[in-house]
Amino acid sequence: MRLSIARGVLFPLALSAVAAGAFAGPVHAQDTLPSVTGLPSQIAVTPVTQSGVKQPRQLRLSVAAGERVPKEYVLRLDLSGLEGVADVDAAPCDVVAGLATCRIKVTDPDRVPGASVSLTLRAATGSKPGDSGVLRVTGEADGHALKATDAAVEIGGANLVTAGGRLPGKSGVGDTLPIPMSFRNVGSLPASGVLMAFRFTEGSKPAGRFANCEYGEHSSFQEKHYVLCAFDVDVPAGAEFRLPEEAAVEVGSAAFNELVQVSVFPDAPGMREYLRGGHPYERGSGAELKLREAAEGATAYGNDTNWESTYYVSNSADLSVSGAEISGKVGDVVVADLGLRNHGPAWLGDVQDPTEFASLHVELPDGVAVVDLPKHCAPGTSGAYYCRLGPLASDAELSFPFKLRMEKPLKETRGKVRVRQAEWSGYDKNASNDSADISFTITAGTASPDASATPGAGTTGDATGEHSPGTASPSAAAPVGDEPDDGGLASTGTGLAMWSAALAALLVAGGIAVRVAARKRRA
Repeated sequence: MRLSIARGVLFPLALSAVAAGAFAGPVHAQDTLPSVTGLPSQIAVTPVTQSGVKQPRQLRLSVAAGERVPKEYVLRLDLSGLEGVADVDAAPCDVVAGLATCRIKVTDPDRVPGASVSLTLRAATGSKPGDSGVLRVTGEADGHALKATDAAVEIGGANLVTAGGRLPGKSGVGDTLPIPMSFRNVGSLPASGVLMAFRFTEGSKPAGRFANCEYGEHSSFQEKHYVLCAFDVDVPAGAEFRLPEEAAVEVGSAAFNELVQVSVFPDAPGMREYLRGGHPYERGSGAELKLREAAEGATAYGNDTNWESTYYVSNSADLSVSGAEISGKVGDVVVADLGLRNHGPAWLGDVQDPTEFASLHVELPDGVAVVDLPKHCAPGTSGAYYCRLGPLASDAELSFPFKLRMEKPLKETRGKVRVRQAEWSGYDKNASNDSADISFTITAGTASPDASATPGAGTTGDATGEHSPGTASPSAAAPVGDEPDDGGLASTGTGLAMWSAALAALLVAGGIAVRVAARKRRA
């Protein structure tokens, strides 16, 4: 058996409940209760065809505890209930006597918030439509036991898969973009009712509020806006439906690199609880959103229940830094609390590739030694220090407390902190606030126990290496490596022409060519 670990940001299908025709009231998030996500209560697997082909059904399991991502978890998959019904691809998990044990460490939840376990189910040889079994999942997350989760696996049944085009590669703030998505029932039985879950990133939001949909927001800018809709419609085997033009995304003021994702499920028993996830939602008050029948056979479908598309928005963000004024005696240990802020309007990040959009660069004068670095910072190769940044919300405000020792009298009394944006980006046109001084005043006498570091204007935070309460955005800095090669990062306010060239590559190659070309230029 084989199982793979997916590093990409996935649609965590632990959402609020939707009901066909009627909805429950708001549900409050259960912040401390870890639960398995990505495991629907009903799973239809396509029967073995007459030619012997076994169509795969793919699942992606992870763990969530409200808005919090566990740092480490173990999933135990009891496969014994599927013997003779479905074969499960479950390596590199340890598989012993029908039990697959999967150990996951989320090393960087800020940049990869949804590391997951990928499962592939196929109908077992000799199985026939109507055969069924149970897949049970248990485990622990950060030392807390997970609630046992069961999924009924049936050969045949209703199985809805998605297809569709891409959203326009370049859009502007205020645009409304219809979602070009359709779905087909590739199962052997009709689906009586359909549930659809929509997910939008920070700068995108649903264009309308419909009576058969519920709306909610999460704290993560990568999973900001959710819409859950129920459709009281029968979908016979082989039938196809598509979203109407009214199902659209509105490009918001914070938009930059955006992702829209839609998942579709039959309205089976337990599916609404599976989609609930403990988050609060409000029902829409407009007209009902209605599906439209599509011409059968006009679209090619795969085996994915999710449709997604990225799109890029011409927008800007203004990153600024703040330095510090430090005084003390030779031998004193002080803290330089350096600050970074995103003044927006755009958020910065890419939900499909955690390539950094900016880094913080800190230079210190000779005679000042670093005793302790802030979290997510490291020394570079030229004596400077770098804090590479992960995604930043449009109002992100972060602090970087550097713990320093003044070892000797200083010839040069000023250091420098500056923010650099990626060479290929060019989103920051204001270079006036990209750098700030770190000034040192050495007073006469021996080291004092109460030496102080006075933050510069706008700085916040403490000396713990964590973001100050009330100032940190939902985003956070990401782990760093060595100092980038010369030219790898350009000072903010430059690189517009290069970003335009990269955008052209994005439109042609779906986004991957942008980052490949940028890295080649840096090399």
